[in-house]
Amino acid sequence: MKELIYGINPIKNLLYFSYKRFIKVFIYKNRNDLKINKIINNFKKKKIPIEFCNKKFFNKNFNSLVHQGIVAEIYKLKKYSEKDICNILKYFKNPIILVFDNITDPRNLGACIRSAYAAGVNIIIIPKKKTAKLNVLVKKTSCGACDNIPIIKVVNLFNILIFLKKININIIGTVCNYNNIFYKNNFNIPLVLIFGSENKGLKKKTKKICDKLISIPLFSNIKSLNVSVAVGIILFEIIRQRFF
Repeated sequence: MKELIYGINPIKNLLYFSYKRFIKVFIYKNRNDLKINKIINNFKKKKIPIEFCNKKFFNKNFNSLVHQGIVAEIYKLKKYSEKDICNILKYFKNPIILVFDNITDPRNLGACIRSAYAAGVNIIIIPKKKTAKLNVLVKKTSCGACDNIPIIKVVNLFNILIFLKKININIIGTVCNYNNIFYKNNFNIPLVLIFGSENKGLKKKTKKICDKLISIPLFSNIKSLNVSVAVGIILFEIIRQRFF
């Protein structure tokens, strides 16, 4: 199976981490700058086929993409399933599992995945329904992080949370305007961190299963942060506690 990836940073990152996935690269022939030339040289070193194309070709085939003059055809990665969760977890003493529920904006989801990968998250879990699809826009926004972290789509998120709780992983939900400030908590434990949509937040059913709810303090009349910003703030507090 094949798919497309586009944009300088996503392609550069994938070339660094997993160059064997590339099948062919399409480059706008009138683009000539240092960034593109460096990428071209790296592709040539790896003996990856390059096709220099004109504007007509790009408009016909990639008109809907913000491609920056470079698009690549790559092999799809293995899709993870619910059955893979236990196999992944056995390698980590204090895993960090990130759950996104009802995040429908692909750019938000991509930015969240990028922060998750940078912070060393071990698994991302998302529902199959009512969540942005893992399309090329999500992958571009994630700067290639989608291809380097297990992302598992589940049919019944609530049942997965129950299972994780049974195997002694702490379920932590993030909410707005709650009296339990996030940095007052111990995160040096196996944990699931759940983020809901900016508009509706976590479902009542999800809140009830949480071992605790945490909040980021806000000091203005703004009621909430962009979800990708909130993800970054809390994840790097976890990293601070664990490693610094």
